Amino acid sequence: MDTPQPLYSAESVRELDRQTIAALEIPSIRLMKRAGRAAFKHLQAQWPDIGRIQVFCGGGNNGGDGYVVAALAAQKKIPVTVYACTEPDKLKGDAHEACEYARREGVQVLTSLAELDNADGNTLIVDALLGTGFSGALRVDVAHAVERIEKSPGPVLAVDIPSGLSADMGTADLAVHADMTVTFIGRKLGLYCGRGPALCGEVQFEDLGAPAQAYCDVDAAVHRYTAEGIKRLPVRAADTFKNQFGHILIVGGDSGFGGAALMAAQSSARAGAGLISLATRPEHLSAALTRCPEVMAHPVISGQELEPLLDGPSVIAVGPGLGRSPWSEQLLARAGRAEVPLVVDADALNILSEGRVLAGVKRNDWVLTPHVGEAARLLGCDTDDVLADPREAAAAVQEKFSGVVILKGAGTLIAHDGGVDLINSGNPGMASGGMGDLLTGIVAALIGQHLPLVEAARLAVWLHGEAGNRAAEDGQRGLLATDLLPWIRRLVD
Repeated sequence: MDTPQPLYSAESVRELDRQTIAALEIPSIRLMKRAGRAAFKHLQAQWPDIGRIQVFCGGGNNGGDGYVVAALAAQKKIPVTVYACTEPDKLKGDAHEACEYARREGVQVLTSLAELDNADGNTLIVDALLGTGFSGALRVDVAHAVERIEKSPGPVLAVDIPSGLSADMGTADLAVHADMTVTFIGRKLGLYCGRGPALCGEVQFEDLGAPAQAYCDVDAAVHRYTAEGIKRLPVRAADTFKNQFGHILIVGGDSGFGGAALMAAQSSARAGAGLISLATRPEHLSAALTRCPEVMAHPVISGQELEPLLDGPSVIAVGPGLGRSPWSEQLLARAGRAEVPLVVDADALNILSEGRVLAGVKRNDWVLTPHVGEAARLLGCDTDDVLADPREAAAAVQEKFSGVVILKGAGTLIAHDGGVDLINSGNPGMASGGMGDLLTGIVAALIGQHLPLVEAARLAVWLHGEAGNRAAEDGQRGLLATDLLPWIRRLVD
């Protein structure tokens, strides 16, 4: 298996830069030129027939990287123009030296957007306005430059990070939408969470010769798992039987919400659970038996009626379609006292956040699966607070409730006692009802098949997203949660 990719904060990347320069015993301008050459290499590989290039340069080291790209383009006789947000004479240090390098190669440097020709579809834009040091709001001149880039009909390459995107948190207001981002030294967390996946396009990483020891000395903020690094289920022996693969009990489906609980049950079945029970409102039984007769559906009209059903399961998933009624609270209270692993989702999380049921409970054997709004309620804060720092929010929910927390999003975060992991899996077509219910069922099924909670969470998130990708091959709009079920089955082995 591949090792997970470390993702770093902006401060940690600066330390990696410092250690790299010290270890290689080179002037910092040499590292800047390595970065520019790396970006230009990917530019040529991706767009070999581009007609001309416009490079937008800021006043810092990111701008310096852009000047190096412009110089290299001029050397290759590619028509290239630089727009400089900062007057060249006001540049300092390596950025000034890089600008002079570009000028010596004959690159035209303009300081007014009005002087810059309008880009066409055969014009490549290189965004080198802002790097990892950016935070807060864009300066007016930089904002105008970003708006100009956004109007360009041609491709955009971002140097290190799209301008306007936070390297630490993936937050952005006005920002560049790149087709490719070439990032250096350390992978920045913000490229992979929050708005990062929507803004970065394809991400290419170049370590610029950074020594291995530097990565040992500098702590990562998050570890990113790809398909190759996620532990899979073992091959089943020929003489296995159903009781070896978990008995999952899905608790949910208040009046009007029966579909959510049934979809969770179906995804548990497709993810390989041996037995699946469903505790739901009586009116949902006929639909459940018609839709999925393999599920053992039980009518439950009170928490007391749930009690006898709690002895058999090896895992309980509570929350899909649970609602917020007294019935809902009774079922959560009973399920929450069971001495088997729990998966807690949807309205079970909302009830938990209100503090009347399972107040103050912390468990090492449960998985909580909030989206951003549910995480905000669990923490007693605003949704914007969670979006501002999703890594910290995921860690805070885990600290408050223990166990494992899956904070769902474009970059899904998995918080546990050992830190925070990130998995990028899925597509925008999955922004539709029922997708979270499927994930709940998958997590429960994998725990039932004896994966430790953290490993079950990682595999479930990847499996869920990849099933969504396969199901969306014919188009993302109109994708239904149940479209994923056949793919879950194919991918779980």
